[in-house]
Amino acid sequence: MDAKIKRYLTAAVLVLVVIGVERLTGVDVLDWLEGASSAAPVAEVQTSLPEVDPSTARVVTWNLYNFGQSKNDGEIAFIAETLREADVVAVQEVSTGPAGAQAVGRLDRELDRKGFAWDYRVSDPTTGDGSERYAFLWKPSRLRLIGTPWLEESLASTIDREPFCARFEHRETGQMFLVASIHAVPTSKDPEREIARLGRLHRAYEDDHLVVLGDFNLDEDHEAFDALRTLGYAHVLDDQKTSLRRKRQSGPSGHLSEEYDNIFVESAPLQPVRTGVVDFTRSFSSLKQARDISDHLPVYVDLSWSTPSSSAALTP
Repeated sequence: MDAKIKRYLTAAVLVLVVIGVERLTGVDVLDWLEGASSAAPVAEVQTSLPEVDPSTARVVTWNLYNFGQSKNDGEIAFIAETLREADVVAVQEVSTGPAGAQAVGRLDRELDRKGFAWDYRVSDPTTGDGSERYAFLWKPSRLRLIGTPWLEESLASTIDREPFCARFEHRETGQMFLVASIHAVPTSKDPEREIARLGRLHRAYEDDHLVVLGDFNLDEDHEAFDALRTLGYAHVLDDQKTSLRRKRQSGPSGHLSEEYDNIFVESAPLQPVRTGVVDFTRSFSSLKQARDISDHLPVYVDLSWSTPSSSAALTP
């Protein structure tokens, strides 16, 4: 059954349940839920990242499409300007040759010119088919890297491009969180199989506050994400397309194709305060020019915490 049809059927069943509860108890269930539902952030479509609240941590994910020699200095400068308000950026699809790591270094230097010092780490090439590198870039004044980022070896035999993980401490609050970045295989190679295994990250790092993000090549409503949902993870974008078409179609979102990029947050300790995408295509006169930057939009979330901070650094 189609995932969206399942959602509609589930909603209909819930309505019937609510009506039954109200008749039996006299409690207005919708009024009772109003506080919780109004607290959920609505995803925004921005032309640039808004200014960040220092009490939160802004996490951005962006598939930068063959990031390496293909990006010239002007494109690197545009990417840096787009990301300047982020606290940490997870980049997918960094090329495995020397030009990939060099491009991340070029981006780091360009970000340094935006008013804050930045730092970065680039992964080794992933071990399966379609090998690439990942990268993290962050502001040391806002976040402290805990330990050394790592490719998750426990998933290397089942995920072609095994996740790249890094642990950070938010300096303002002393809170720590673990980010796992993934670029799943294309739709033709069954990304469902890889996504269904991401729940193992939670079980491997149960003491962490985990954020799983990246290019999943899969709609967030797909049942493959149930492994994460049953563990208490929630996606920050809902029905928001993030990949670019090759040719624009009619309508305000006619340039967008699929709901592939997202961020899943462990919702018990972590609270999304603000979330959205940056539609950088509006800065270009043609979709072809925009695709020279990337064929994906960056996705962001501002996080706060519902649990006390922990001062103990954990190791993988």
